[in-house]
Amino acid sequence: MKIRYQLWLIFAGLFITFSFALYMVIANSYEERLQAGYEQIALAQGSIILDKVAGTYPESQQRSIGYLQKYSEQLKARLIVLNEDKSVFADSFAELKQGTTLKLAILEQEGYASDFLYTDDFGYLQYTLLPFKAAVNQGYLLMIQPAEMLYAELSSFRYWVLQALLLSLLIFFILSYVVSTWLTKPIGQIITALKKITPRKRFFSLTYRRQNEIKELIDAIQRMVEELNLYDERQQRFLSTSSHELKTPLATMQLILENLPYVRENEEKYLEFTHDLTLQVQKMKQMVEQLLQITRLGKAPLKKEIISEQDIGEHLLQSFQYLAKNKNIVLQFKLQKAFFNVDKRLFFRALDNLVANAIRYSPAETVVTIKTKSLKEENIVSVFDQGIGISPSDLPHIFDPFFRANDATAWSQEGSGLGLAIVKQIIELHRGKITVNSKPEKGTSVYLTLPRPK
Repeated sequence: MKIRYQLWLIFAGLFITFSFALYMVIANSYEERLQAGYEQIALAQGSIILDKVAGTYPESQQRSIGYLQKYSEQLKARLIVLNEDKSVFADSFAELKQGTTLKLAILEQEGYASDFLYTDDFGYLQYTLLPFKAAVNQGYLLMIQPAEMLYAELSSFRYWVLQALLLSLLIFFILSYVVSTWLTKPIGQIITALKKITPRKRFFSLTYRRQNEIKELIDAIQRMVEELNLYDERQQRFLSTSSHELKTPLATMQLILENLPYVRENEEKYLEFTHDLTLQVQKMKQMVEQLLQITRLGKAPLKKEIISEQDIGEHLLQSFQYLAKNKNIVLQFKLQKAFFNVDKRLFFRALDNLVANAIRYSPAETVVTIKTKSLKEENIVSVFDQGIGISPSDLPHIFDPFFRANDATAWSQEGSGLGLAIVKQIIELHRGKITVNSKPEKGTSVYLTLPRPK
């Protein structure tokens, strides 16, 4: 069922429930007011009758019957005088014998009472009980009057209210359908626009001016489509760049192999060619391994464990102390107490890439500093170097696969341009973020921010 019809039924159901409750409240309230009016009339009528009857009770039953018959004809009601024990003393219809006990619910009440009942023989009746005192005796006047007028008036009022509510319900049905259609119209437009999206044509554009959840949904879909297009563009660029980067060492290898037979007799040239060939093979192997890393990252679940700042320091010192020593670079550790919940193998791979870059692009007799810091909700690992730095124009692109700054390429021919892309992907898998600050000829600072273990 479409949402518009669901909303329509919900609105209609709520209005019907509200209308029924309102009808009951109005009808009951009106009935109570009508009954109160009839009770006041009966009380006034009874007070007049009691002025006459009280003087004859309990001495003269016949005189009491005479007064009761007189007023009974005037009021078209049955009047009964009851003794203190609520047995019959006198009946205006002269049908009930003195001392007869009546079984009426109203007689169980004390003091003044009024009740409205429906009977099969006489229809709606009003029972009114009025206590009185004559000399030292207690007595009661029971008035039984037809109440058809009350219920006819009440039925007429209920019918009028019901007609008004049915008309309101019909109007509300129409309005609720219009409103539900108006509310769900943007959803239909969204569905229509989404159906136009194809693998070859990803375009979503929908104008919506109201600021609500539907506007947020449209904006989210637009961002998603833009990100898909950007992802597709990056994928195409990645495949194109990968092909180009792999073709370069292959072309070099092919050239070396083609010329290798001609330098076989020149041992020095032959060794130089085979050395270059080995370097190209290693470069190509490294590039393929890194490409596989990028495509495989995120497919396997992270095997997280808690590591400390000491684990980080020991691993980096063991991995890079000789490389740093060979380049006459000092590894400096400033490790505050901090714990990290990470996949140890992947996290150390990311750190290795950062420290290797810091050493590679730093001149001799400089310092590479590794720091850890613990904050309230996150922990930070940072790597600082005093190397060549990154120009502001290159900084936004350093995480793009195969991107290498011109300064980096001039400084070192090593590297495939995939290292930082792998680092970023690893950190994002851990729900962290990577930040880079750099100044040309001053150095680079890289910050890895990760959620603090709970």
